[in-house]
Formats: sequence, C-alpha cells, structure tokens
Amino acid sequence: MKGNKSVKLPTQQLIPVVGLIIGLLFLLKGIKDYGFWNSTTHTPTAGFFPIIIAVALCLLSVLAFFQSIKKEKVEYTLRNWYVPFGFVLFIAAIYIIGTVPSTILFIIAWVKGYEKMSWKTTIICVIFCLIIVIPIFTMWLGIPFPVGKIGELILGY
Repeated sequence: MKGNKSVKLPTQQLIPVVGLIIGLLFLLKGIKDYGFWNSTTHTPTAGFFPIIIAVALCLLSVLAFFQSIKKEKVEYTLRNWYVPFGFVLFIAAIYIIGTVPSTILFIIAWVKGYEKMSWKTTIICVIFCLIIVIPIFTMWLGIPFPVGKIGELILGY
C-alpha cells in the first residue's frame, strides 16, 4: 500500500466546530450540574472555572472558524494518517487482548511494517521493550496493566 494518495479535507474548519461543540457540552454540564455562582454566600461554585474555560473555548472556536474560512483546504497524504489510525488500533487492541500483547504487536507492526527495518532490529526492539515493561513496571512497580477481554475470559475475571 502506497502512502502517496492525497485527500483535501476542511480540517481548518472542522477542528473549530468540534471545539465549539465540546465547549458547549462543558458549558451546559457546568451550569446544569455544578452551577456558576452561589448567591447566598457570594462565592463561586465548583462549576465556576469550567464554565469560564468552556466560554473561552466557544469564543475562540468561533473566532478560529471565521479566520479559517479564508484559508484553502489542507492536503493530507495517506501516510500522514498512519499515526492516528495506529493509535486507534492500539487502544482497541488493548481493550481486546491487553496492554503487553498489544505493545508487542504494535512494535512489530511499526518497526517492521512502517519503518521497514530488518527482523533482527524488530526482535531487538520487542525484547528491549519487554525487558522494560515486565520487570520494571509489572514486577517492581506492580502496575496492573489491562489484560483485555480475551485475558479476562482466560483468567476468569
């Protein structure tokens, strides 16, 4: 699969719209669940700063949207999307098979598939990461990595 194909997307307009939607959601959540100001004690409530940040996000998103209308669409090649797609697949794999197996598969796919390194280099990278993850994080620090749905089925969680 070649990464030379390109697509023009209006991301300079889409990102401010998404920012506006997120700002409005947090604004409504802050007002509805936490409030803005306590009128009896004349003090701010728990929603004071989140509401201020949400309003600022909404205003800046609208400003960014109107400024982006003048700009032309950005052209993206397929190769630019490998990192976001890889991240989404990595998160999905953690949910399904767990953190350590997902990390191994991700390193193999990235080093061998994307970087086009030799199998020797790929195996060295996998072993190095396993030496860091298993003894340090799992055994010494005792971090309980997710085992995934398949691991839960096998271990009987």
